[in-house]
Amino acid sequence: MKILVADDQRRIVEDIIFELEDIVPEAQLIGTSEPDEIIPLYEKERFDVLFLDIEMPGANGIEIAKKLLELNTRLNVIYITGYDKYALDSYETPASTFLLKPINTAKIKKAMDNLRFPVSDITDEQIRAQFSGNAVIGKKIEKYRKERDLTRNELAELAGVSMPTVYRWENGDRLPDIATLMRLARILGVKYDKFMGENMAQAGTEE
Repeated sequence: MKILVADDQRRIVEDIIFELEDIVPEAQLIGTSEPDEIIPLYEKERFDVLFLDIEMPGANGIEIAKKLLELNTRLNVIYITGYDKYALDSYETPASTFLLKPINTAKIKKAMDNLRFPVSDITDEQIRAQFSGNAVIGKKIEKYRKERDLTRNELAELAGVSMPTVYRWENGDRLPDIATLMRLARILGVKYDKFMGENMAQAGTEE
């Protein structure tokens, strides 16, 4: 899981990251107090969760969130602000929640426990360590499908294949061809290269 904390007050960024280190110790945590860095950082790292201040010098968090949600509709945006007047405005975007400062451990934990789009705690490194060949791709498909809260039937319908085909992919019995992998990446909201591994070039493709 990748989390970005963005607030113009550096102390608040550091405090939230400190709390998150205990709540989600496996997460990659990055913080910034520069509004201009938020979008470039997201484009580089593709975060799963964004703690985002609303009122920042020369920037509006809600407008920034709108731009990021155009890139990824499944981004979990958690607004943080010291002004409850923004609560209604924050619902202009599909946010996970709205946290009013001061923010404490309980508020952060509740927000992370109730993400709009849950994020798997299974890492690509764990998948690579336990599986090889076609199974690596299959386990990644399963991971991202579950993160998107899709059943195998639902993914099959979206991908234009049968449910047994999805089952075979996830069990490593078959490997999607390149065009299908690209379609799956769009459906699951991940970059195509997330499916790619060192064994991909040697792996066969289905008929």
